[in-house]
Amino acid sequence: MSQPADRDTAALFRRFGIDHNVRSSGALELKLRCLVRLLREIRTESRSRSAIPWGRRLMAWRMGFRASHAALYQINTGNAAGYVPDFSYAWRSYAINGFWNPIVGNKLVLSQVLAAHGLPHPHVFGVVTHGRMLAVAPGSPGGATESLHAWTADARPVVFRPHWSGGGEGVFFVRREGDSWFVNGRNAAEADVMALIGGLDRYIATAFVDQAAYTRAIHPPSTNTIRVLTLVDDAGPFIANVAHRFGTSRSLPVDNFHQGRGGICAAVDEATQRLGQAVSLDRHDRPQWHSVHPETASPIEGVLIPGLAKALKGVLAAARCFPEARCVGWDLLITDDGFSILEANTPPGIVVFQAHAPLLENPRTAAFFAGHGFKIPNRPACSSLADRPG
Repeated sequence: MSQPADRDTAALFRRFGIDHNVRSSGALELKLRCLVRLLREIRTESRSRSAIPWGRRLMAWRMGFRASHAALYQINTGNAAGYVPDFSYAWRSYAINGFWNPIVGNKLVLSQVLAAHGLPHPHVFGVVTHGRMLAVAPGSPGGATESLHAWTADARPVVFRPHWSGGGEGVFFVRREGDSWFVNGRNAAEADVMALIGGLDRYIATAFVDQAAYTRAIHPPSTNTIRVLTLVDDAGPFIANVAHRFGTSRSLPVDNFHQGRGGICAAVDEATQRLGQAVSLDRHDRPQWHSVHPETASPIEGVLIPGLAKALKGVLAAARCFPEARCVGWDLLITDDGFSILEANTPPGIVVFQAHAPLLENPRTAAFFAGHGFKIPNRPACSSLADRPG
């Protein structure tokens, strides 16, 4: 039960006639949600068709990592302490934000909060609930056909995404040019588009945001985003890590890197605002390192990210809007005239960060996870990246 934290506070409650909050704290529900996440992680690993030898898999599992991630991080007994283990993260990460997870992760709620604080984000046209398109702005067309025609009037894509999902799941793009319709760039009849949307539930429809020239040069077909990890400790929010993702023909229409979806991710040097080496996973979960994009041959390593410092300040401002959401992964898109915060992921995946460096090598980050029940060695070992290709 949620009661005043100490006797003095309880006395003040009585003195000023404040009723105690006798509702359930939700601790049991949180434990069950954490257990479900852990079981899902174990199930995913058990179904993996990785080509990693069984001996290495067993070693990875003993240290708390999925086999493919251990191979990606080049885990061994000497450097494992610098990384947040997969199974510990699956068990404990949901409890960090608790019941703020569904609030921050809801794309409609997030858009309203960001708009209220003047932070750039994609314009929201409406939502789809049980197949019905509902506009969120007053005075908008009410019918489904009228709404979709209004949303696509400028011949630019409309982005449809589930409210709560991550990893690029369920995302697609609808565009209309006159009487011609396109879904993910493929020709479609209007009836098929309406039938597709009519089968949706808990979706949000937003405007498409044009990415900056440097990302268009690297891989034009996909929207190539930056993932920013913010943590909140007693001193306030801070940026724990930054990585940049790029799409490939396997990942289209999105850029997602994790779970073998085909995308690639590059390290980001905040000090120089430049991209580092990039990595992808082949169909057998084996890491492949790149200095250029593997399909377009456009340079990645060393490329400058214009306006990164300003964009990261914007992400910190967004994190301050949710002070009780202490661990969030923000999807950020750099544009030619600024940036746009596309969504927030909670709890966020951390593979995209640890692919390039162990998270726990930063003492403040290590202290954060230790404060949330993770077992952190007194002196976390840091892996050397010198033996990685490149």
